[in-house]
Amino acid sequence: MRKIILILFIVVSYTSSLFAQSEIKGTIKDSKTKEVIAFANITLGNKLGMVSNEKGYFEFKNLKAGNYNLVVSFLGFERYSKKIEVKNNEIVDLEILLKQSYFTADDVVITATKTENYIQNVPTRINLISPRQIKSIPAQSTDDLLNTIPGVNISRTFGIFSHKSTVSMRGLNGAEQGRVLVMIDGIPTNKSDGGSVNWNLLNTDQIERIEVVKGPGSSLYGGNAMGGAINIITKNPKKSLEGRASIDYGTYNTRRGQLYLGGRLSEKVDTGFYWNMNTFYRQSDGYVTASEADQAANPFLVESDLQEWGTAAKLGYDFNKNNGLELSLLYYDDDRGKGEKVYQPEGNNSEHDTYHIRARYFGEKNKLKWNVSLFYLNEDYKKTSEWYKDDYTFYKVLSNRIDMGALSSFSYSLKNQTLTAGIDYKQGLVDAKDEYYTSTDLVYNKGKMNLLGLFLQDEINIGEKLKVIAGLRFDYAKFFDGSFAIEDPTSETTFMLAYHNDDLGEDKWNALSPKLSAQYTINRNHRVYASYSKGFRPPVLDDMCRSGRIRGGFKVSDPGLQPEYLNNFEIGTDSRLFDRLRTSVSAYYSLGDDFMYYVNTGDSIELSYGMRPIIKASNISEVQIYGCEIELNYLLLDNIVLNANYAYAHSQIKDYNSPNPNDPIDLTNNYLSEVPEHMATFSANWRNKIVNFGLTAKYTGQRWVNDLNLVDEIILDDQYPAYTTVNVKLSKEFYKMFASFSVHNILDKKFYDSKGNVCPGRFITIEFGVKF
Repeated sequence: MRKIILILFIVVSYTSSLFAQSEIKGTIKDSKTKEVIAFANITLGNKLGMVSNEKGYFEFKNLKAGNYNLVVSFLGFERYSKKIEVKNNEIVDLEILLKQSYFTADDVVITATKTENYIQNVPTRINLISPRQIKSIPAQSTDDLLNTIPGVNISRTFGIFSHKSTVSMRGLNGAEQGRVLVMIDGIPTNKSDGGSVNWNLLNTDQIERIEVVKGPGSSLYGGNAMGGAINIITKNPKKSLEGRASIDYGTYNTRRGQLYLGGRLSEKVDTGFYWNMNTFYRQSDGYVTASEADQAANPFLVESDLQEWGTAAKLGYDFNKNNGLELSLLYYDDDRGKGEKVYQPEGNNSEHDTYHIRARYFGEKNKLKWNVSLFYLNEDYKKTSEWYKDDYTFYKVLSNRIDMGALSSFSYSLKNQTLTAGIDYKQGLVDAKDEYYTSTDLVYNKGKMNLLGLFLQDEINIGEKLKVIAGLRFDYAKFFDGSFAIEDPTSETTFMLAYHNDDLGEDKWNALSPKLSAQYTINRNHRVYASYSKGFRPPVLDDMCRSGRIRGGFKVSDPGLQPEYLNNFEIGTDSRLFDRLRTSVSAYYSLGDDFMYYVNTGDSIELSYGMRPIIKASNISEVQIYGCEIELNYLLLDNIVLNANYAYAHSQIKDYNSPNPNDPIDLTNNYLSEVPEHMATFSANWRNKIVNFGLTAKYTGQRWVNDLNLVDEIILDDQYPAYTTVNVKLSKEFYKMFASFSVHNILDKKFYDSKGNVCPGRFITIEFGVKF
């Protein structure tokens, strides 16, 4: 009997231990403010993961006894890691205090590899604009937020009154947006027609963070990523209901209103429906952008005014933390005056009626993750032009630009590596006309381009110190349905008849973009990396199917234009010293082939303002670019962060081969235009109980005005002068209200564009708002 009882006791004990269940739970808080942190990412070992709920709470149930590694991360905070031993039937209750991080190396990004990685674990140069920085940077527009990043060149002479802004980096031409890919939530926004991006689309209140990847990214993203990629990631709601409303008033009678609302319909933070919407309206009387000399010579000059509004909405459903659907809509409309008015009520102006539709499905099962997106981007661009010289001319440009497609990526995780592959399809088209109202002329241009891309990437971890990433992408493109036509020509357009062509034919090309990068992590505070990558930029439809007036002459379309390529070699290092100082140094050397330039064909044409050369975009030159970037981040006190950076870029044409043997111009050894050789930025962020203070000071060095490197007849010099701008922002939150006082260009520094037009100077803005 005793033996039977003993056997039963052993069986019961073993069975109890076999089915014993343990638990790890806890609450995540800010170590400084003790406020709970919702939506923090939590992983337990290699398989279990979740996010904290609105109250910062999490729990892992039904755990077996054993050792676990708990990792907690959240944007703007240092990563937390703790090894926990769990016994049978034990409940481990934790209070986890995350320390605020002023160094972004601890943050997770997705743009560089299309997989989640800590910045310090990716062997390339990545910059992140975090939510904390977005709140403190004195910015009037989305591209303003990039001013603190080393090596980024922003061309927006007229501030908020600019109808076009260009962001370039790494020594590439500052007048060309098409060499840097810009995305909103992973969807490309560069237009196939001209490569441009409308930086006015988004209100800064919509933005959660911005990820900037330096150097060619064509191995993942294909065309337009030749110089790098910028991914603007918009906000998702964190609470059952949240909102923000504000109004502001500024210089030139500028007024704006903003409203944000959002919420989640489920008590569980990682399941159920969520939604948000953001709308804004801005209007300003503007100022006269023309120089004093032009004002004296032209009696029709007026203020360049502004009226714009936009709205965006997002609806999503999370099946769980790793699986969900999301639909995003965006509409934007503006009317920007260009500073001249003869007879028309609004004078010369431009409009961008824009709407975007984006949908994505993301998921994860076992070791496989996927992300599939569909997008449709439509812009109706309208420009009114009128002038009075010998007689009166009035016409409108109406251009419908559409980009649509499907993007996909699939990642599979193995023990020490992650494989990522995908297929992308995109179609871009333009259908445009110039319609004259002072004559019978109609000028049409249209064209389409299809692009198909396939890519493969392998991330390999060799031990704990070495990481290697190898990637390759193949792109195929086809240009078709192109035409350039003139109807009912008069003296305004008769000279264009020689270029009338109802069928510009077809053209096909392909590109192969490899990348190989590696990094060695010395310890948590020090790493070095090296990389080689090849990028390309496709030709734009505007150069392939449109002939017309441009500054300096008459441009002829070239449907046989081919892509340009860039081979980039880079090394870099990051160090973190004394937990308060972080340094980053990068050096790069790039060789460009088949760069596109406007080339004099040797012919001239009579325009209304005299004889002008006929020019054509052609693949004619080899370019050499090299430079370095140095960045220092210093945590002076727990609430004072200082940042300083410097960028040097040497951009030169090494070989110029004109298709016209009689072309007298030789650009060999000339410097690329619109590229500052030296740039430096200093920023400071001081958060305190009285008032928060943000400052950004940026020095932009001299830039060559044109690729001829000759004195410009308008600027009266061969280089734009260097200039420094200083922006300041004071802000305060009290109860559920907030206020801010910003001054842009506080020194009232005047700088000019290629037409001699001047910037708005000092600009003051006062803002009041409420959060709920």
